[in-house]
Amino acid sequence: MTTQNTQSQRDRKRIVIAGGSLLAITLLATAAAFTDFANLNLGDGSDGSGIGVNSQFNIQVVGTDENGVPVPGTWQEANTNRGVNIAVPGADVITPGDTVSISIPFRNESPLLSAEIDFSLQDRPGFGSDAEMRDLLRYTVSVDGEMLAAEQTQDELADLALGTYLAGTSGSLTLSISLPEQDTPEENNALQNKSAFVQAHFGASSKQP
Repeated sequence: MTTQNTQSQRDRKRIVIAGGSLLAITLLATAAAFTDFANLNLGDGSDGSGIGVNSQFNIQVVGTDENGVPVPGTWQEANTNRGVNIAVPGADVITPGDTVSISIPFRNESPLLSAEIDFSLQDRPGFGSDAEMRDLLRYTVSVDGEMLAAEQTQDELADLALGTYLAGTSGSLTLSISLPEQDTPEENNALQNKSAFVQAHFGASSKQP
């Protein structure tokens, strides 16, 4: 009986050793396999680029000082509903027969995207215009010397296409405001103390370069 037990124990040891040898061979074979990989950084192909890195879209208008006077060579966002004040010389004292004007530089400040820019006139939020003055005023718009609209009312001057501006390019819009003479002196005098509160609106949508 002792001999048989001893033989069985030896057989079990052989099986364990054999199983361990197979496991070791498998591990060695796995560790010895060849490996490789490839990583691609998605972007525009330049170092440091990524998805959306250059998707900033931004237009700006000329900067103004504390009195609303345009400061050439400076820029501002003015992207609030309230807007930013800009001084139009003579606008506050316009009388029938007068025309006043202002030049407003603007630019596409985006790093890569082009901008389709349009121009509109709209009521200034929080202010009420006198209907007579609002409806009588006429507006003329030119961009870089090219006339785009002439003698239009505020309501007519909406979504006026200024063109497509490549990234980093600019233009200058000239807005002229006229109050036409009325048929009689009495009608002219009736416009005293009448006011219009108007906001110039630059809109833009991005376009692939």
